[in-house]
Amino acid sequence: MSHHERVRAVYDDAAPAYDALLPDLRVEQPVDRAMIGAFCDEVLATSDHRVLDAGCGNGRMIQELRSRGVSPQGVDLSSGMIGQARRREPEIDFRVADLRHLPYADASFGGVIAWYSLIHYDYPELAEALTELARVTAPGGILLTGFQSGAGAREIVNAYGTSGTMTAWLHPPQELGSIAERSGWTTTATTLRAPVMEPYGQGFVLARRAG
Repeated sequence: MSHHERVRAVYDDAAPAYDALLPDLRVEQPVDRAMIGAFCDEVLATSDHRVLDAGCGNGRMIQELRSRGVSPQGVDLSSGMIGQARRREPEIDFRVADLRHLPYADASFGGVIAWYSLIHYDYPELAEALTELARVTAPGGILLTGFQSGAGAREIVNAYGTSGTMTAWLHPPQELGSIAERSGWTTTATTLRAPVMEPYGQGFVLARRAG
């Protein structure tokens, strides 16, 4: 089983428990919400308010995005998580796909939010995913990604009460911003906040689609 097949299997198995544990953004800190707000404000300043929640999981971000005035769709590697998302938000277009191979035409969105969904991609896969996110975003469109800050790989054991193990990677914000720059984006902000309930600092990169 490949790494991404294992990640898919773990999230498929964990989907009901994940949905019960994280039904919305209640665990996000004020800085996290501020970054989401800045992203939505920048999307609303463009002519295209369609947003792709890339790695949407159970759809817990959708209500927040809608409340801030953008028009979201969602995509995730895990069909189990997409099942939860469709149950939660039945009127939203959700699809199953790898972030490196998205089922959308070029320039389909005015913004893309990858909220802790790039953590399972190491370089060069991370660059491939960021390049694909750029492809489906209109020139001038906005990217926000959140992730655990640090260096190297970490193993997530018994994820969300399952028996599965999967690998995630840590990246310093400046490093992820640099990879984004080489993948079709112009970085506009990098932010690092200290851990609150987590063992790692949390990184955020806000960027604009080049061209």
